[in-house]
Amino acid sequence: MRLVVTGGGTGGHVYPALEIARAAKAAGHQVLYLGSLRGQEGKLCHESGFEFAGFASEPITSWRKPRGWRAALRIYQASRKARAKLEDWRADVVFSTGGYSSAPIVQAAKVAGIPYVIHEQNTVPGRTNRLLGRHAAAIATTFRTGHEHFGKVKVVRTGMPIRQELRQSAQGNLFGHQSPDTKPLILVMGGSQGATRLNEAAMATATRMAGVGAHWLVAAGPKNYEGLLESKQKLGIGGEFDVRAFLDADEMASALFRASVIVCRSGGSLAELAAFRKPSVLIPLPIAMGNHQLTNAKEFEAMGAAMILEQSELATSTLEARIRHWLADPKAYQAAQDALADWDIPDAAERILALIEEAAP
Repeated sequence: MRLVVTGGGTGGHVYPALEIARAAKAAGHQVLYLGSLRGQEGKLCHESGFEFAGFASEPITSWRKPRGWRAALRIYQASRKARAKLEDWRADVVFSTGGYSSAPIVQAAKVAGIPYVIHEQNTVPGRTNRLLGRHAAAIATTFRTGHEHFGKVKVVRTGMPIRQELRQSAQGNLFGHQSPDTKPLILVMGGSQGATRLNEAAMATATRMAGVGAHWLVAAGPKNYEGLLESKQKLGIGGEFDVRAFLDADEMASALFRASVIVCRSGGSLAELAAFRKPSVLIPLPIAMGNHQLTNAKEFEAMGAAMILEQSELATSTLEARIRHWLADPKAYQAAQDALADWDIPDAAERILALIEEAAP
């Protein structure tokens, strides 16, 4: 099978796509990654050893501005070039994780009559998946809800293929055990680019909860790292509050295992929380497309695995109360871990690959 993989712009789309690329390659299939020249996929493909070809596509932020029309023109031009690439490479099937960089490739596959499978990471699909999903051979989903967005197309809940390093670490650890540290670890992460509001709230809450003796680890994001570190130094906060620009795969695996409670957004990282069985305080990104992060978070809250704190209500007192809830209630903590174990699908990559193989002619 000759498989084209696409999806990107951000790491949240690229990492799952790369896991499918790895699974396909391990199964003996040929793999080509197509995406955007401005996204993260080119760099990550190079690091992972996958052949990559990129096009000059960009997200359509608004139809009311010249930039939006320019983006639409570039997607159209990229789609024509992508179709030529698909035909020259003799692709049998296309797999997409969505994002603006996937739009021209999936559109090209549709026009060329090449079957494609889409993975939807959220409860509410993004623009690309919503429009092109209606003609997919199959839709693979992460959440238990959200199937109604795809009409009569075959929809299968496969789960989310998380990074291999994280999955192996999660599978190798005994679930249900707290960190071997004597003090709880609060892990705060705002996504690949960080989140200023989460960082600031974490620092203020850490100061307020100094008597608890917890460790804090904040993945601040490259753009926010220097500012948060400077604030920490000015306030005289000690080593119990650790600030990092980002965490690589091994560091993230270690942090997820050691964490007692995780404070984060509610996008693709929820699958990682489930893999490590970690209760959380979820602060959905309010400007997310279709408010999908709030809908994602509601699924976790409904099963007792998370507490939602909307950004409009984010304050030191509200964040502290939710963190203390998880630290002070062992029964709720264990129930959350049990619910996450039931929600998690460890063999997501294999399930998705099976759908792709089924779709290929």
